Amino acid sequence: MRFTHLISQNVTLKFLVVLAFTAILPSCKESSKDQTDMASGRAADIRVFYPPFLADSIQDLFASTLFSVDSNLVRFEENRPANDPQYYESAFNFELHPFSQMEEIDPASNGVFQQHTLIWAIDPLSNLSDCERLSAQGNSAFMDTVIEAVQCTWLKDVWSKQQVVLWIHDTHSAGENFSLGWLKKHQAILCGITKAIETGEFNHSKHNPTAVIEQNAYSDSISQLLAGKYNLQLCLNATLKLVQATADFVWLRNENSQFHSNFMVNIFPATESSMSLDSVVALRNHFTKKYLKTAEGTWVEISSSGIFPTRLKKSNHNGNPEYYLTGWYTELNTDRRGPFIRKIVLDKKNKRWVAFDGFLFAPNQPRVSLMRELEIMVNHSFIK
Repeated sequence: MRFTHLISQNVTLKFLVVLAFTAILPSCKESSKDQTDMASGRAADIRVFYPPFLADSIQDLFASTLFSVDSNLVRFEENRPANDPQYYESAFNFELHPFSQMEEIDPASNGVFQQHTLIWAIDPLSNLSDCERLSAQGNSAFMDTVIEAVQCTWLKDVWSKQQVVLWIHDTHSAGENFSLGWLKKHQAILCGITKAIETGEFNHSKHNPTAVIEQNAYSDSISQLLAGKYNLQLCLNATLKLVQATADFVWLRNENSQFHSNFMVNIFPATESSMSLDSVVALRNHFTKKYLKTAEGTWVEISSSGIFPTRLKKSNHNGNPEYYLTGWYTELNTDRRGPFIRKIVLDKKNKRWVAFDGFLFAPNQPRVSLMRELEIMVNHSFIK
């Protein structure tokens, strides 16, 4: 994506000097030099630990469970009809390991394999004592439910910090209630709940189970400075650099040869207390047309093509309405486009709406992890 832009007069030398001397303030995750007990991993990556009796079937099982959840990341390159099971990308990337590897060293992180951000432990015989102990404590569980006689418990911080573990077990039999057919049948449910916890949608939890939204002195200072300027608490990845900041628009961007990842904030008066799909789409188009110009002299708009469905979901948080808009944007008169997710929050105190928006341009690249990072940042950004 090739945008022309003009740095706002609000981002002046004074702004940059303040950045240099601002104290470090954590946003979604504290910056820390001591990472020995911290989980590691990428967004949307699940490390699956399985028992010996699944060794011959685990690969086929997870190879056939892709595309089980509507992740809204439409594969426009394939131009498939909506009823095609491969119309949507996989909700997660799965990395498979036997139980015997749990305490071995992961060469990628130099920690043990069980110090991962998202874990599924397939343990139908209930042999994992750590999970049993933490499950009994009650307050360590995000959710505990029974699906066709199999217990599914989502636990936090079992083997490392900022971690979520789905423990799939069976306390009512010797494991006969569990089968490969059970896992394939219910994987969409398991993925959906895991994704809601990872992104912070589950009960609006501010617990960030992933260690992928890394902070450094720059991102912490930017978060603090924007918090003071706009009264917002933003969750910002250290790879994002501030491009523009005006009274109603903030834009941060990570641009490289493989992809362009963007985070923007739009602020506008609360003249109405509710919104429709048409008004939400029109407002986003208003801001992108005003600020996101292309090298060809056109602008960015939400795609109205049937290939790229636009969806609006309304929720309520502490008595305030929130809207989630998902879909694809397009740069007019070009072949450049990509997915976006947008959260719009009513700030009653200041009589304004605030929209947190993440959008991605990643042609011919796996998008699920990159888009999940943006989704986490959007969901973990709030009005102070």
